[in-house]
Amino acid sequence: MRKRTSTYFVYPFIFLAIISLCCCYQASQEPTFDLIIKGGRIYDGTSAKPRIADIGIKGDKIAAIGTFGGQSTKIIDAGGLIVTPGFIDVHSHTDLILQEKGIWRVVAYIKPSINGNHNYLYQGVTTIITGNCGRGYTNTAKWLGWVDSLKFGTNVYHLVPVGAVREELFGRQFAAIDEKQKEKLKKRLVKEVENGALGLSFDLSRKPDSLFSKEELADIARSVMPYGGIIALNLRGNSGELDKEGNPEIIRSLQEAIEVGRLSGAPIEISNLELKAPWKNLSYDQLSKVMRDAREAGIAISADQTPYDTDYGSLTDFLPAEYISNGEMKKEYKTLTGNASVIKAIDNMFQNIGPEKFLIIQYPAVRAYEGKTIQQIAIFEGKNPAQCYWEMAVKNTPPVAAVTDSSDRFARKIMPSELIFTASEGIAYVNDTVWPHPDYWGAFPRKLRKYALEDKIVHLNDAIRSMTSLPAEKFNLKGRGHIAVGNFADIAVIDLMKIKDKATFMKPEQYAEGVEYLVVNGIVCLEKGKITGKKGGRALKRI
Repeated sequence: MRKRTSTYFVYPFIFLAIISLCCCYQASQEPTFDLIIKGGRIYDGTSAKPRIADIGIKGDKIAAIGTFGGQSTKIIDAGGLIVTPGFIDVHSHTDLILQEKGIWRVVAYIKPSINGNHNYLYQGVTTIITGNCGRGYTNTAKWLGWVDSLKFGTNVYHLVPVGAVREELFGRQFAAIDEKQKEKLKKRLVKEVENGALGLSFDLSRKPDSLFSKEELADIARSVMPYGGIIALNLRGNSGELDKEGNPEIIRSLQEAIEVGRLSGAPIEISNLELKAPWKNLSYDQLSKVMRDAREAGIAISADQTPYDTDYGSLTDFLPAEYISNGEMKKEYKTLTGNASVIKAIDNMFQNIGPEKFLIIQYPAVRAYEGKTIQQIAIFEGKNPAQCYWEMAVKNTPPVAAVTDSSDRFARKIMPSELIFTASEGIAYVNDTVWPHPDYWGAFPRKLRKYALEDKIVHLNDAIRSMTSLPAEKFNLKGRGHIAVGNFADIAVIDLMKIKDKATFMKPEQYAEGVEYLVVNGIVCLEKGKITGKKGGRALKRI
């Protein structure tokens, strides 16, 4: 009896031990990570040499980097591929196009290519900055709130577009504002920065921003300095045209931007630094010295650049402003008796940008001319190219042209500098709203393929830095742009054999290739080169 009783007494302990062992076994099988990116060659976004390692992701953060066999819910085999931080586009106009098109704000909720920001995802972009060039959403909280409600595909930061805020406050009567108005403007800009904007943007090449003097710009910039606000601006002019003293326009404009930085103490970002025709009178060394001297003087200046030397727009966009009103040629210049001065101006323009540089990409009135240059059309019609240009420009709907009007040689010279970031000037593309520039679809892969891998103008590591850690540091994007433990899991896995842009001016709506996987805040948004439908983007605020 006693033996039997003591045996029964042991059974509960054996049962508890078995349960305990089972629990320990189950605990050991629980995933250490939500995602492991295994065996890729990591370019971490810095100047460090790439290395082969695993990346363990837990939630929205990078939890570990090394060689490990921890359990994971999902594993990406990155063998033979490179792994980089997700790219950062500091110059996006996504807010502008959705703001201007009204109904598309509704369509955006149901159209995945818009709310998913697909044309950016296929490029490897995980973060965009909107509100550029003084235009876009004036209400930071409203815009970022709308982005969150869309569950957007990429992260979104915002700049306050000063020109748009000024128009909102004082209307479109473009004249210098008085001190009282300036104080009202500054108060509003500070409010928007307090609501999370990274800083301010201006476009000094157009009204109303062009009405500000450099002293006024510096005064406005100082108002957001307590918040670390950055000042992004388009130069007043970016051509090599000489003034009476022999100074190139782009140098004068750059010196003005630097002076704004000196007077205000604000960090300066030059939006879309490029050299427009005429450029024969300017050497790269002239501009390089201006920027280098500014940096040595303690002025935080940098610039962004698109990897294209071709612009696009209506033929009227390329004519002197005196002939144009609301995007159309003024009536007095549309007649045969009034066209002489316009044709002379076009002839002068052709001295710097020849008619063979104007490619007609959209011309509903004469579809046969699409894909032809003005030079080819003029030969076909047996007319002077300037006369031909004028006849097309006076149409109710003038043709859209792609114009090679920037110096590719200059672009190649400045590209390797660590002061130059990569940018697209793109949008989350909305069909039938605008004729898109190929950079909406291919800016980042194009720089990697053409300028780093093929032409070897810039080292691959430096090209990646220009898209990741350098802009993240300049714009103070905490936890972004650098693959490191504790940072956000914004990561691109790229096949260097495949990476390329496919968009052209005649066929722009073509997604880039070569980004095999894209992770945004720990969410796999691109898998095996295809959109997954999962979205990890967030509306983000200045920290």
